[in-house]
Amino acid sequence: MKVYVGAAAVMVVTCSTVVDAQSLKDKEYFASEEKYLAEEVSFTNQRCDINLVAKFDWSTPPKPEERTANSAHGYCKEVLEGVRRVCDSSQAGKDAVKEKIKNLTCGFGHQRSIALKNGGIDFKISFGSANNADFVFEYLQNNL
Repeated sequence: MKVYVGAAAVMVVTCSTVVDAQSLKDKEYFASEEKYLAEEVSFTNQRCDINLVAKFDWSTPPKPEERTANSAHGYCKEVLEGVRRVCDSSQAGKDAVKEKIKNLTCGFGHQRSIALKNGGIDFKISFGSANNADFVFEYLQNNL
């Protein structure tokens, strides 16, 4: 039991250090990206008749030079477009989305990836990847 408590304490300290280390510029960037994402989530919820919750995982944020050329919300928005396409494809697609997708987390990685489990889509953004909506749509068609 002490091992678990110790590990949890280390994780809390590590997470709060990351949060404390964010500059004002980082905080403003994150808030702006989350605002734009919230607008897209609202549109997706209306279109699919769901209550999807979406968020960013900022534990490994994009580098400042990546932020000037690409927007995090733009990439995450493509995931939502893929979800909307499933909803629009058929009633069965819309029903599958309603039943199996409850939340979305967009994080950042060197390689684009997607996973669906326990009602959540975990999407890793790789700046520079193309056709993300197609990638997500195809994945969901095969995994819902």
